[in-house]
Amino acid sequence: MTTDDSSIERQSLQLGKWANLAMAAAGVSAAYASNSDAMLVDGLYSGVNFVSAIVAARISQSIQAPPDSRYPFGYDAYEAIYVKYRALVLLGILAFAMFGAVSKIIRYAGGGEVPELNFGPIVIYMIAMVATCLGLAFWHHRNWRRSGGHSELLRTETKAAMVDGIISAGAGGGLVGAALLQGTSLAFLVPISDSIVVLVMCGCIVRQPLQIFLDSLHEVAGGTAADDVCAKARTLAEEAAKGRQVEVLEVATIKMGRCYLIFAYLKPKAAVTAEEIDAIRIQLTTACQEALGLVKAEVIITAQSPFVAPT
Repeated sequence: MTTDDSSIERQSLQLGKWANLAMAAAGVSAAYASNSDAMLVDGLYSGVNFVSAIVAARISQSIQAPPDSRYPFGYDAYEAIYVKYRALVLLGILAFAMFGAVSKIIRYAGGGEVPELNFGPIVIYMIAMVATCLGLAFWHHRNWRRSGGHSELLRTETKAAMVDGIISAGAGGGLVGAALLQGTSLAFLVPISDSIVVLVMCGCIVRQPLQIFLDSLHEVAGGTAADDVCAKARTLAEEAAKGRQVEVLEVATIKMGRCYLIFAYLKPKAAVTAEEIDAIRIQLTTACQEALGLVKAEVIITAQSPFVAPT
């Protein structure tokens, strides 16, 4: 990532940070004014996005640092770790919200009192938050493309803004719709309509943070990259070795944040010089960067495949 790309990423995260702080304050205020747990969940989600944006800005700076003795392969794993724990926190918020909603429904079913909803502030809040979230998602996505389309930070923030907008629309729309039940045979649902909306909302959006968590966990654990990426890396390694006295035994490719780490295991057929190995590595790195984006490639000389148990 170039200096200009890094600057674009930082500017995008900076605006997103303050936008999420404003939305968090609005969500908590709306929850207080309307007695709505759904509004509170929305505000907490924005609050997590605010804190995450601060961490993401630090991560954005860290991953630009070159490899050193502490991190010989660079700091790219920071990005994957950030995405993993961010998704985990969001899953925690959703679990907390669902637990609170179920508890409220049980209390109401048992004859307990629940706060009466005030529908007045909800419409204004819903319109303002949906517009803000869509604008923020567009902003992050635009900057993601401007910075080369490799930033997992901006990609994650784009998805988070879209999810936040869906939460706001679902919570506000559901509660406004519940108000229409008053005076009907389903009026008994109005006091717990807030909890019903929370459960439906959480059930609809839980899949995305769960998938993000699993994908980032796979990266941090060192799992292989997507099949098409692995196949492309193998093809490029064989092209780099073509015409030289080496055989490509294996090519291991993993994704770490926005970067691919590629290890080509080569078996010499005859004596080769260090300069020839360097030439293969440079050609492989250049070709993979052109095809895949950010890449760090290494060439390892070995007599047998690394994935076969030694005899």
